[in-house]
Amino acid sequence: MSQLQQLTKNVPQMAISASTQELASLIDDHLGELRPLSPSWRVADSPISGRGIFAVRPIDKGEELFREHTLLVGPTAHPGRNLRACVQCCHLPHDGDTDSDATALCSAGCGLPVCPGCVASPRHVLECQLYRKWQPRDVTRIDPRALRILSVVRCFFLSESQRKLLYALQANADRYYMKEVQRAAECFEHFPQEQDMLEYFYRTICAFNTNAFESRCRVDGREIVARALFPLAGMLNHQCTPNAGHHFEDGETIVVTATENIPAGAEITMSYTKLLWSTLARKMFLGMTKHFMCQCPRCQDPTVSPRSLHSIFVTLIMH
Repeated sequence: MSQLQQLTKNVPQMAISASTQELASLIDDHLGELRPLSPSWRVADSPISGRGIFAVRPIDKGEELFREHTLLVGPTAHPGRNLRACVQCCHLPHDGDTDSDATALCSAGCGLPVCPGCVASPRHVLECQLYRKWQPRDVTRIDPRALRILSVVRCFFLSESQRKLLYALQANADRYYMKEVQRAAECFEHFPQEQDMLEYFYRTICAFNTNAFESRCRVDGREIVARALFPLAGMLNHQCTPNAGHHFEDGETIVVTATENIPAGAEITMSYTKLLWSTLARKMFLGMTKHFMCQCPRCQDPTVSPRSLHSIFVTLIMH
């Protein structure tokens, strides 16, 4: 039995490798110039789940809480999405043929779609070399499995402090996540089989699926959806009547804003579901995709209070 098969059978459990204080310090480093001089929030242990973000002073409705660049980002490669978009800038080939993979693929044989303007970019050169080392089984078409794993492969190119941050994030274990590694391995002749390497992939996928967003932006007049990991925004815990919302400035920048007045000491929360879904729909979605059952007041009470409705509609209007 190969190392990959063994890991798929015996899924490793993910341990958090940093204290809350250490995580807060890593977040500060990650934000860099985007960190406010006097943040209105702090990272602390949460009664809802794991770590969360708390107001350190009263926050006004509409106030920007923070903006953050992604730590890792890559294609979603969902069925129905155009796979021919450049993996660096998201532009489609200007060839008038939206069905052919040939004009979108890198000519070096890595199997990734890349535009002429990005083919010599430092990031693509590194990714191209790595994929060619693994030897794609088919370089004549774009394989969604190899495309989806790209966001995880990019963990190789993180700095030491960024890797520490990745390992400090909550990462829920799931046997299905290891299947993502297994499916990607089937695309290559020489995909890594070393246990430490596979566990690193697995850890990154768990962190992605626990914390990631589907970031959205527009390129050439069409919507682009990417899988993006924002460590700070990913720590916003869920409430079905949240006090914060978010939007994307571009595919790699998230902006989080208060959708109601938040008192000092209160936890800042967002909704992981559609705000107007029924209680049953929310519970099913959260149980299947986030592996928890929400116990917030809205879920405990089958009626919706005027305050809950006001919060929901304010959030919808602002976004």
